[in-house]
Amino acid sequence: MKNKTTQLTLSFVSLLLGVLIAVQLRSAADVYNAVPDLRVTEMRAVLMETITQNQLLTRELEEARDKLRQFEEMAMRGEGALELIEAELNNARMLAGLVDVSGPGLTVILTDSQAPAMPGDNPNVYIVHDEDLLKLVNVLAAAGAEAISINDQRLLATSEIHCAGPTISINNIRVGAPFVIKAIGNPETMESALRMRDGIVDTLNFYGIGVQVKREANLVIPAYKRPLRFDYARPEGGGK
Repeated sequence: MKNKTTQLTLSFVSLLLGVLIAVQLRSAADVYNAVPDLRVTEMRAVLMETITQNQLLTRELEEARDKLRQFEEMAMRGEGALELIEAELNNARMLAGLVDVSGPGLTVILTDSQAPAMPGDNPNVYIVHDEDLLKLVNVLAAAGAEAISINDQRLLATSEIHCAGPTISINNIRVGAPFVIKAIGNPETMESALRMRDGIVDTLNFYGIGVQVKREANLVIPAYKRPLRFDYARPEGGGK
Protein backbone atom coordinates (compact mmCIF):
# COMPACT_ATOMS: atom_id res chain seq x y z
CA MET A 1 0.00 0.00 0.00
CA LYS A 2 2.86 2.31 0.90
CA ASN A 3 4.58 1.66 -2.45
CA LYS A 4 1.35 2.31 -4.35
CA THR A 5 0.87 5.61 -2.52
CA THR A 6 4.45 6.62 -3.31
CA GLN A 7 4.06 5.74 -6.98
CA LEU A 8 0.76 7.60 -7.19
CA THR A 9 2.27 10.68 -5.56
CA LEU A 10 5.31 10.76 -7.85
CA SER A 11 3.16 10.15 -10.92
CA PHE A 12 0.84 13.00 -9.97
CA VAL A 13 3.63 15.52 -9.47
CA SER A 14 5.64 14.34 -12.48
CA LEU A 15 2.56 14.89 -14.63
CA LEU A 16 2.30 18.44 -13.27
CA LEU A 17 5.95 19.06 -14.05
CA GLY A 18 5.53 17.64 -17.54
CA VAL A 19 2.59 19.92 -18.27
CA LEU A 20 4.57 23.00 -17.26
CA ILE A 21 7.48 21.97 -19.46
CA ALA A 22 5.12 21.35 -22.38
CA VAL A 23 3.56 24.78 -21.93
CA GLN A 24 6.98 26.38 -21.97
CA LEU A 25 8.02 24.57 -25.13
CA ARG A 26 4.71 25.29 -26.85
CA SER A 27 4.96 28.99 -26.05
CA ALA A 28 8.44 29.15 -27.55
CA ALA A 29 7.29 27.30 -30.67
CA ASP A 30 4.34 29.65 -31.18
CA VAL A 31 6.61 32.70 -31.09
CA TYR A 32 9.11 31.12 -33.45
CA ASN A 33 6.41 30.40 -36.03
CA ALA A 34 5.17 33.98 -35.90
CA VAL A 35 8.55 35.72 -36.26
CA PRO A 36 9.15 35.47 -40.06
CA ASP A 37 6.14 37.66 -40.88
CA LEU A 38 6.97 40.44 -38.43
CA ARG A 39 8.90 43.63 -38.94
CA VAL A 40 12.02 44.30 -36.88
CA THR A 41 10.23 46.56 -34.37
CA GLU A 42 7.48 44.01 -33.93
CA MET A 43 10.09 41.31 -33.49
CA ARG A 44 11.67 43.31 -30.68
CA ALA A 45 8.28 43.59 -28.96
CA VAL A 46 7.70 39.87 -29.38
CA LEU A 47 11.17 39.16 -28.02
CA MET A 48 10.58 41.26 -24.89
CA GLU A 49 7.20 39.64 -24.32
CA THR A 50 8.73 36.21 -24.82
CA ILE A 51 11.49 36.97 -22.32
CA THR A 52 8.90 38.07 -19.75
CA GLN A 53 6.75 35.00 -20.34
CA ASN A 54 9.79 32.76 -20.17
CA GLN A 55 10.79 34.27 -16.83
CA LEU A 56 7.31 33.62 -15.45
CA LEU A 57 7.30 30.07 -16.78
CA THR A 58 10.78 29.48 -15.41
CA ARG A 59 9.64 30.63 -11.98
CA GLU A 60 6.61 28.32 -12.14
CA LEU A 61 8.84 25.49 -13.30
CA GLU A 62 11.21 26.01 -10.37
CA GLU A 63 8.28 26.03 -7.95
CA ALA A 64 7.03 22.77 -9.46
CA ARG A 65 10.51 21.27 -9.16
CA ASP A 66 10.71 22.33 -5.53
CA LYS A 67 7.36 20.68 -4.85
CA LEU A 68 8.50 17.58 -6.71
CA ARG A 69 11.61 17.39 -4.53
CA GLN A 70 9.45 17.76 -1.43
CA PHE A 71 7.14 14.98 -2.59
CA GLU A 72 10.07 12.71 -3.43
CA GLU A 73 11.76 13.26 -0.07
CA MET A 74 8.53 12.72 1.84
CA ALA A 75 7.64 9.66 -0.22
CA MET A 76 11.07 8.14 0.44
CA ARG A 77 10.55 8.66 4.16
CA GLY A 78 6.95 7.48 3.90
CA GLU A 79 5.57 10.61 5.51
CA GLY A 80 3.77 13.81 4.68
CA ALA A 81 3.29 13.45 0.91
CA LEU A 82 -0.45 12.88 1.05
CA GLU A 83 -0.84 15.71 3.55
CA LEU A 84 0.98 18.08 1.19
CA ILE A 85 -1.25 17.02 -1.71
CA GLU A 86 -4.31 17.56 0.47
CA ALA A 87 -3.08 21.08 1.32
CA GLU A 88 -2.73 21.84 -2.40
CA LEU A 89 -6.26 20.55 -3.02
CA ASN A 90 -7.61 22.71 -0.19
CA ASN A 91 -5.99 25.77 -1.75
CA ALA A 92 -7.59 24.88 -5.07
CA ARG A 93 -10.99 24.47 -3.41
CA MET A 94 -10.68 27.90 -1.79
CA LEU A 95 -9.73 29.52 -5.09
CA ALA A 96 -12.70 27.82 -6.74
CA GLY A 97 -15.08 29.04 -4.04
CA LEU A 98 -16.12 25.51 -3.08
CA VAL A 99 -15.51 25.82 0.68
CA ASP A 100 -16.46 28.31 3.37
CA VAL A 101 -13.65 30.76 4.09
CA SER A 102 -12.98 33.16 6.94
CA GLY A 103 -10.65 36.04 7.63
CA PRO A 104 -10.43 39.81 8.10
CA GLY A 105 -12.17 42.09 5.66
CA LEU A 106 -15.03 44.50 5.05
CA THR A 107 -18.79 44.46 5.23
CA VAL A 108 -20.44 46.96 2.87
CA ILE A 109 -24.20 47.57 3.00
CA LEU A 110 -25.97 49.36 0.14
CA THR A 111 -29.54 50.65 0.54
CA ASP A 112 -31.81 52.54 -1.84
CA SER A 113 -31.99 56.30 -1.38
CA GLN A 114 -34.62 57.53 1.07
CA ALA A 115 -34.60 61.05 -0.38
CA PRO A 116 -37.71 62.03 -2.37
CA ALA A 117 -37.10 62.36 -6.10
CA MET A 118 -37.08 65.94 -7.36
CA PRO A 119 -39.53 66.93 -10.11
CA GLY A 120 -38.18 65.83 -13.47
CA ASP A 121 -35.63 63.43 -11.96
CA ASN A 122 -35.42 59.82 -13.08
CA PRO A 123 -36.41 57.76 -10.00
CA ASN A 124 -34.16 54.93 -11.16
CA VAL A 125 -31.05 56.88 -10.16
CA TYR A 126 -32.11 56.65 -6.51
CA ILE A 127 -32.02 52.84 -6.29
CA VAL A 128 -29.16 50.34 -6.29
CA HIS A 129 -28.55 48.82 -9.72
CA ASP A 130 -26.56 45.85 -10.96
CA GLU A 131 -23.90 48.16 -12.37
CA ASP A 132 -23.39 49.65 -8.89
CA LEU A 133 -22.70 46.19 -7.49
CA LEU A 134 -20.42 45.33 -10.41
CA LYS A 135 -18.35 48.48 -9.91
CA LEU A 136 -18.12 47.88 -6.18
CA VAL A 137 -17.05 44.26 -6.64
CA ASN A 138 -14.43 45.27 -9.23
CA VAL A 139 -12.94 47.85 -6.86
CA LEU A 140 -12.75 45.29 -4.05
CA ALA A 141 -11.18 42.68 -6.34
CA ALA A 142 -8.62 45.19 -7.62
CA ALA A 143 -7.79 46.04 -3.99
CA GLY A 144 -6.90 42.41 -3.28
CA ALA A 145 -10.14 40.83 -2.05
CA GLU A 146 -9.64 37.07 -1.90
CA ALA A 147 -13.31 36.13 -1.52
CA ILE A 148 -16.49 38.17 -2.09
CA SER A 149 -20.18 37.50 -1.50
CA ILE A 150 -23.38 39.50 -2.02
CA ASN A 151 -26.28 38.57 0.26
CA ASP A 152 -24.40 35.33 0.99
CA GLN A 153 -24.04 34.47 -2.70
CA ARG A 154 -20.37 33.58 -3.24
CA LEU A 155 -18.99 35.20 -6.38
CA LEU A 156 -17.03 33.10 -8.86
CA ALA A 157 -15.56 33.93 -12.25
CA THR A 158 -18.80 32.61 -13.80
CA SER A 159 -21.19 34.48 -11.47
CA GLU A 160 -23.62 36.87 -13.14
CA ILE A 161 -24.86 40.15 -11.64
CA HIS A 162 -27.75 41.62 -13.63
CA CYS A 163 -31.12 43.26 -13.16
CA ALA A 164 -34.15 40.98 -12.87
CA GLY A 165 -37.14 43.28 -12.58
CA PRO A 166 -37.15 44.95 -9.16
CA THR A 167 -34.42 42.57 -7.95
CA ILE A 168 -30.90 41.61 -9.02
CA SER A 169 -29.93 38.10 -10.11
CA ILE A 170 -26.72 36.68 -8.65
CA ASN A 171 -25.86 33.04 -9.35
CA ASN A 172 -29.41 32.74 -10.76
CA ILE A 173 -30.78 33.71 -7.34
CA ARG A 174 -32.85 36.89 -7.07
CA VAL A 175 -31.82 39.20 -4.24
CA GLY A 176 -33.00 42.66 -3.22
CA ALA A 177 -31.93 45.62 -1.13
CA PRO A 178 -30.34 45.99 1.29
CA PHE A 179 -27.30 44.46 -0.40
CA VAL A 180 -24.73 43.11 2.05
CA ILE A 181 -21.34 42.71 0.40
CA LYS A 182 -18.64 40.83 2.30
CA ALA A 183 -15.03 40.79 1.18
CA ILE A 184 -12.07 39.02 2.78
CA GLY A 185 -8.75 40.77 2.38
CA ASN A 186 -6.78 43.68 3.81
CA PRO A 187 -9.49 45.89 5.39
CA GLU A 188 -7.49 49.12 5.23
CA THR A 189 -6.49 48.68 1.59
CA MET A 190 -10.01 47.79 0.46
CA GLU A 191 -11.65 50.63 2.39
CA SER A 192 -9.16 53.14 0.98
CA ALA A 193 -9.99 51.94 -2.54
CA LEU A 194 -13.72 52.34 -1.93
CA ARG A 195 -13.36 55.80 -0.39
CA MET A 196 -10.92 57.28 -2.88
CA ARG A 197 -11.92 60.73 -4.13
CA ASP A 198 -14.63 60.58 -6.81
CA GLY A 199 -14.68 56.82 -6.38
CA ILE A 200 -17.57 54.40 -5.99
CA VAL A 201 -18.65 55.58 -2.52
CA ASP A 202 -18.67 59.25 -3.57
CA THR A 203 -20.70 58.39 -6.67
CA LEU A 204 -23.31 56.43 -4.72
CA ASN A 205 -23.54 59.13 -2.04
CA PHE A 206 -24.15 61.73 -4.73
CA TYR A 207 -27.43 59.99 -5.58
CA GLY A 208 -28.33 59.43 -1.94
CA ILE A 209 -27.63 55.69 -2.00
CA GLY A 210 -26.93 54.51 1.53
CA VAL A 211 -23.39 53.15 1.95
CA GLN A 212 -22.11 51.63 5.18
CA VAL A 213 -18.54 50.36 5.30
CA LYS A 214 -17.36 48.41 8.34
CA ARG A 215 -14.02 46.75 8.98
CA GLU A 216 -14.26 43.22 10.35
CA ALA A 217 -11.68 41.27 12.32
CA ASN A 218 -13.20 38.02 11.10
CA LEU A 219 -15.74 37.35 8.36
CA VAL A 220 -17.21 34.08 7.17
CA ILE A 221 -18.08 33.84 3.48
CA PRO A 222 -20.05 30.74 2.48
CA ALA A 223 -19.11 28.39 -0.31
CA TYR A 224 -20.72 28.46 -3.74
CA LYS A 225 -23.76 26.19 -3.37
CA ARG A 226 -24.95 25.59 -6.91
CA PRO A 227 -23.62 22.89 -9.27
CA LEU A 228 -20.69 23.85 -11.46
CA ARG A 229 -21.34 23.08 -15.11
CA PHE A 230 -19.11 23.56 -18.15
CA ASP A 231 -20.74 22.97 -21.54
CA TYR A 232 -17.93 24.37 -23.70
CA ALA A 233 -14.78 24.83 -21.61
CA ARG A 234 -12.46 21.84 -21.41
CA PRO A 235 -9.05 21.32 -19.74
CA GLU A 236 -6.23 22.35 -22.09
CA GLY A 237 -4.27 19.43 -23.49
CA GLY A 238 -7.23 17.08 -23.93
CA GLY A 239 -7.74 16.24 -20.26
CA LYS A 240 -11.04 14.66 -19.29
